[in-house]
Amino acid sequence: MRSQLLFNSKGTDEKNKRRIFDGNSTNLINLNNVRYEWANRLYDSMRENIWIPKKIDLTGDINDYQNLTPTEKTAYDGVLSFLIFLDSIQVQNIPHLKSPVTAPEVHICISEQLSQEAMHAVSYQYIIESIIPVDKRQDIYDFWKTDKVLKERIEHITNTFQPFVDDETNEENYFKALVADYALESLYFYNGFVMFYCLTSRHLMNGSADI
Repeated sequence: MRSQLLFNSKGTDEKNKRRIFDGNSTNLINLNNVRYEWANRLYDSMRENIWIPKKIDLTGDINDYQNLTPTEKTAYDGVLSFLIFLDSIQVQNIPHLKSPVTAPEVHICISEQLSQEAMHAVSYQYIIESIIPVDKRQDIYDFWKTDKVLKERIEHITNTFQPFVDDETNEENYFKALVADYALESLYFYNGFVMFYCLTSRHLMNGSADI
């Protein structure tokens, strides 16, 4: 793997010469004649998934939260803190995962993911601002400082990403980072969301589940 030029004057935008990795693109976002048609369809699908968090009414969640048991409240706070971390690290890490990609149609899909991860962070801020008492809000962000399990999970996923950040020419580290990214999105987030869905199955915290 090699570092990418911002503009490669010796590159080509020819369709049949494009490659996802180790291609020779000019790095212009030339989408007139793409090689990877699936990337266009994926991008359209990603754009259709956009939502505006503040359009969801969290009024009912405020009352529900106050009536959760102490254990449920701790679980809700901990899961919310975990999800905040996952999106925070994605905002930081996705540009590194994108850096070796040389096909412009794939580039824009990853760029869209980065934008949506930032929107997810805004969603959690909206939940915290709407539901969590003012004097407890910072505790959500600092939950990892006092919860051993959460800290271990955070460090595990971070320590898998970091080697590629430290050396973006190492193919093995990149592969490990991609696997970690897949695990984060498919397993870590899923397990976090289950908590909200368990609550809403009992007609609790419906707005949080909708977001």
